[in-house]
Amino acid sequence: MKLFGAPLSPFVKKARIVAAEKNLDYDYDPRPSPLGWPEGFEQINPLRRIPALLPDADNPHMAINDSSAICAYLDRLTPENPLYPQAAEALGRALWIEEFADGEMAGAVGIGVFRPVFFNLATGKPADYDAAKKGYDKVEAVYLSYLEKQLAGQQWFAGDMFSIADIAVTVQLYNLSFVGFDIAPARLPNLAAHYARCTARPAIATLLEADQALVAKSGMSLPKQPI
Repeated sequence: MKLFGAPLSPFVKKARIVAAEKNLDYDYDPRPSPLGWPEGFEQINPLRRIPALLPDADNPHMAINDSSAICAYLDRLTPENPLYPQAAEALGRALWIEEFADGEMAGAVGIGVFRPVFFNLATGKPADYDAAKKGYDKVEAVYLSYLEKQLAGQQWFAGDMFSIADIAVTVQLYNLSFVGFDIAPARLPNLAAHYARCTARPAIATLLEADQALVAKSGMSLPKQPI
């Protein structure tokens, strides 16, 4: 089994977290990214998007693409540590929150906040924190405020178990934090506590530590922003 996609992609990270939570082994190719596609990658995904998974590393024509499809596939490989609730209502909630985080929220985070900082720095330009702050304000007002309310009185988004919903939200919040925009506990106490719970899990913490090491090695400076 082989997984493709740049490590800083929240969707790649989502799939890698699921694999880690399920204790699944896989080969990993971090090269494909919006900054460059390896030759022949279109045979795996003609849309040139990540992540991509080859259940059989020698058969690119039977790839599984899209993080939601990959995560559901990985969860079915073994019954241990399920990440999709069995109860119908909890499953519906988990899939909805996953879609909420993966859809327009991901676009607002990626284009509005992450890109003006990280992509600028990665391409030799100065980070545009003014644009990123405007993007963050929209993310908080529209998306984070909704998620804050969904957590009222509970630890997890879908019933009483850690699920794909929690992973999907966490990787988006991490990309905000990565470029300097941490969740403010004073305004979003439920979401801040949820993020702390999730990032303390070994499957998540290990990947986030690797990201920080990558930044340190590159010499990038990503200061925290007052929000």
